[in-house]
Amino acid sequence: MGKLQEKIYNSMPYALKFILLNIKAYQNSKQRYTKEFEQYLDEYIGLWNANAEVINKYQKQRLILLLSESLEYSDWYSRIMNELGINKEEITKDPYAVLGKMPILEKIDRKTNPEIIVNKKRNTDGVGYTSGTSGAPTINYLDSESIHRSFALWRRFHKAIGLETKRVKQVRFSGRLIVRPDAEKSPFWVYNYFENQLLMSTYHLKESNLKHYIKKLNNFKPVLLDGYPSAIYIMSRYINENNITLDFTPKAIAVTAETLYDYQRFEIEKAFNCHVYNQYASSEGSPFITECIKGNLHLNTDSGVFEFINTVGEKAKPGEVAQLVVTSFTNLKTPLIRYSIGDTVLLAKEGKTCDCGCVMPIIEKLTGREDDILWTQEKGYVGRMDTAYKGLQGIVKSQIIQESPKEIVVNVIANDEFSSAMQEMLLHNLKDRLGHKIDYQINQVDEIPLGPNGKFDAVKRNFPIEL
Repeated sequence: MGKLQEKIYNSMPYALKFILLNIKAYQNSKQRYTKEFEQYLDEYIGLWNANAEVINKYQKQRLILLLSESLEYSDWYSRIMNELGINKEEITKDPYAVLGKMPILEKIDRKTNPEIIVNKKRNTDGVGYTSGTSGAPTINYLDSESIHRSFALWRRFHKAIGLETKRVKQVRFSGRLIVRPDAEKSPFWVYNYFENQLLMSTYHLKESNLKHYIKKLNNFKPVLLDGYPSAIYIMSRYINENNITLDFTPKAIAVTAETLYDYQRFEIEKAFNCHVYNQYASSEGSPFITECIKGNLHLNTDSGVFEFINTVGEKAKPGEVAQLVVTSFTNLKTPLIRYSIGDTVLLAKEGKTCDCGCVMPIIEKLTGREDDILWTQEKGYVGRMDTAYKGLQGIVKSQIIQESPKEIVVNVIANDEFSSAMQEMLLHNLKDRLGHKIDYQINQVDEIPLGPNGKFDAVKRNFPIEL
């Protein structure tokens, strides 16, 4: 939504907001849920339970298609492939060897060259933008097949965790501006009739408003809660601290767009008496990673090719934290070939498998964005800082900001249980994980602003490092 459109929307009465949102929802539904969508959904559901031979054959075919179209119709990739002497015959014979020859696509190139990266054969049927965590959103051109395939993969994830594939009664928490940012009275939500979806604002989750959110949830009784884990966690903590018993139990909670921390999962599952399923995708069109009913994260290898690079630039080994380099089949209009997407994962130990019925490979954990990784001279690269809060009481919300290799700022929203002893314990935990030769500053604050698109950054590093 552009700034002018946003300003006009925010100034409208609630009834008009409802009408406009549902007009847009109707248009989206007509575009997304077509015969092609149904065809792709059936295809992907079949692949989820297929054997490795079938999945590998499918992945190879999709890779050949992606590389062939990129050679012929993308100015960016055709130049690279021509310089490398890559031709259509070589792609068809061994697409994985061709993929290995391709250079890594960096974020700066993806951001600044979308018009020459695009596949000119395919129509532009949609235009999207990333949330712009670096301050400048990236434009994303989509064709109709890419739109249908992405939504089919998302619905396949729902099917795999026991939900219906269409019109699941759900609540969604995302960074969309549903109501005025300065609104002080409910409603803080708008109902999307065409998706059977209650869109709840992530910008109004103050303690004084949470009782209104809980009342609406009890009335609506969603089957699925979906969206940012930080938002669902805030509500869950409120429910648990006030011993609130909900009038419903959802079948699933699916979180995305932010790193899911273990303490968040614990509070959410306790509050809603329901399993939290993690998932990974991106508005840029990355391949999917989804959690199954056994709690394992599966690489959806029918949606792309995953490569894992460790902190010294080599192929990561089982059990290591690795950067994701992805080649995606979910956006054929704006091809991503060996794209360094800036996210990190913890690889599973060698030989680990899952008995959920899906044979696609698994990873241990989604560890976060590259910006979530801190670096100090004493400790080197450090991720998953949520363990620093283990055993502490009184912290409602906190954010770690690394301004330089020797300067850490921690902003804490605290309640009465956060004593000087708790602050000393937090400082001790930080020193254990990041080192003693650092200037630590712990600030108690009333509010921590959300990042771009309503996301909460639990960890921020404000200087570049070489990974």
